[in-house]
Amino acid sequence: MNRVCVLICGAAVFCMNGAAAESEPAQVWRVVAMRSAATADAAVPLPPLAAVTSTDTGGQTWQQSGEIGGSLEAALKEFAVALGAAGWGLDKTIMLGRLSSRSGLTVWNRGRQRVLLMLWEKEAGTCGFAWGRE
Repeated sequence: MNRVCVLICGAAVFCMNGAAAESEPAQVWRVVAMRSAATADAAVPLPPLAAVTSTDTGGQTWQQSGEIGGSLEAALKEFAVALGAAGWGLDKTIMLGRLSSRSGLTVWNRGRQRVLLMLWEKEAGTCGFAWGRE
C-alpha cells in the first residue's frame, strides 16, 4: 500500500506541475536599445514661430537648424522664453560681428545636459538658428 500511495502522490505532483506550467505565460526575452542622455530628451523646445529646415540626429553636426522672424535680439528673447519655460538656464552668451552681420552663441544648461544655440541674422527681419548638444 505504501508504494501505491507514493505512485499516486508522485502522479498528482507531476500533473500539478504540468498544469501550473500551462497556466503561466511563457517568458519572452527581448533586446531593448539603451537610451543615452542625449536621446532620452532629444528635443529642445523651440519658439512657436521657429521653422525647422533640417534635422540631424547623428551627433556630428547641429541637431536642428532653421529660421525665425525678427531681429537678432528678438529671436534671442524668443528662445530664452521657450528654453526658460522648459527649465533650461542661460549659462553664457557671446555676441559676434558688426552691426551689419551679427551672430550670437548661447550655452544653456539643465541638470547635466548642455545645449549650444547659435543665432545669426540672415537678412532684415529674418534670423537663422541652429542648436546641438555638447
